[in-house]
Amino acid sequence: MNRSTKILLAISLIALVIVSALTYINLSAAPNSSAKSQADNIAEQKAGITQPDYFGNFTREKQYYSVGGLTKTDKYRYVIINAKSGKTKTINLNNAPVRKDVIQGVADRYSATKILHINLGMYKNKPTWEVAFKNKKGTIGYNLVDFHTGKSVQIINNL
Repeated sequence: MNRSTKILLAISLIALVIVSALTYINLSAAPNSSAKSQADNIAEQKAGITQPDYFGNFTREKQYYSVGGLTKTDKYRYVIINAKSGKTKTINLNNAPVRKDVIQGVADRYSATKILHINLGMYKNKPTWEVAFKNKKGTIGYNLVDFHTGKSVQIINNL
C-alpha cells in the first residue's frame, strides 16, 4: 500500500466515524424533539398557547409533558399532558409563583450551586414543579414544589 492510499484510507475512516457519531446524536435526540413538537401542537389546540417558551418532561408517578407560553390574548398559561393517556390539564398562571421564583426559592432553601432542570407535572393529582439541583457538597437533590403555593412538597437530597 503506498502512502497516498494510506492517507485516503485514514481520511475515509475519520469521515465514517464523524458521520456515524452525528447520526447517533441526531437519532438519540429525535424522541425528545418529537415529543416537544407534539406537546406544542396539543398546547395550541387545548390551551390556546400560540407562543410556547417552556417544555418540560416530568416523571414521577407517571410521565407528563408540559408546555408554557402566551395565548393570543397575551395570557400566560401551562398545559400538562399525560404522556400515556393524552389527557391534558390547563393552568393559568394567575397568582402562582413564576418559574424563576420557584428556582430561586429552591436555590435559597437548599444552598443549590446549580439548577439542573425544572419540570412541571402532576404529583398526587396536583400540579407540581420538580426542581433538580446540585448542592454545595456536589451531590444532587430533587425538590417537588406545589405549583400554586410555592411550598415544598417533597425533598430528596444528597444523592
